[in-house]
Amino acid sequence: MNKQQRYDAEWTGWKAGPLMLSGERRLEQVCGHVRRLRPRRLLDLGCGDGTFARLVKAACPGVAIHGCDVSGAALSRTEGLDRAYALDLDGDLLPEADESFDVVTASEVLEHLSGPRHALAEAKRVLRPGGRLLVTVPNVAFWRFRWQALRGDVPSVTADERHLHSYNAASLRRLLESEGFRVLRITGLRRRFDWLGRVSCTLLCDSLLAEAERPLTFLLSPYEGERGGAIQR
Repeated sequence: MNKQQRYDAEWTGWKAGPLMLSGERRLEQVCGHVRRLRPRRLLDLGCGDGTFARLVKAACPGVAIHGCDVSGAALSRTEGLDRAYALDLDGDLLPEADESFDVVTASEVLEHLSGPRHALAEAKRVLRPGGRLLVTVPNVAFWRFRWQALRGDVPSVTADERHLHSYNAASLRRLLESEGFRVLRITGLRRRFDWLGRVSCTLLCDSLLAEAERPLTFLLSPYEGERGGAIQR
């Protein structure tokens, strides 16, 4: 069974319910960050059936949203997207123009990819300078996963055969910075008791949210260029 078939089986199986992702707090929390950024154009990597797009449309009237997913079964149910297309983020190029989006989102996507750097490079290419990337991943340093390891069990986050990579806050930051993003903040997401995440997102949150920026590059005068080349913010 190839990747597309595997995820099609999910969307025709345990994800088949029309309200499967309805009320998913993670998506609502990410939507809150998008609302703060007030984008005109947003690209959602791994858009699924468009549940997140519908939340953003309600929160940000007038925003244009494109989305991609490897599963044709998920895309056949999409609503709320202005454009949706099938694509394998492990190797395919996004059919989008350079610097054409204000925000790119990838919620619980990077851990499923064998080559997340390719997806991040494409995300950076289609983001305008100063545009924002919002990424969520499971947090391998969450206290429950640590406890499972101490008991001698394989932590459930790594036991999931769909998860090809594991991240804590430091490794997520390194990955984003290695692809040229400027990481603005890494916070945590919780299903409940949000205040615990403010105590320690790295220990008490089962998911991490990173907000990163495609840096602005300024053209300098010849004199300034001689002193050190282009400046990136």
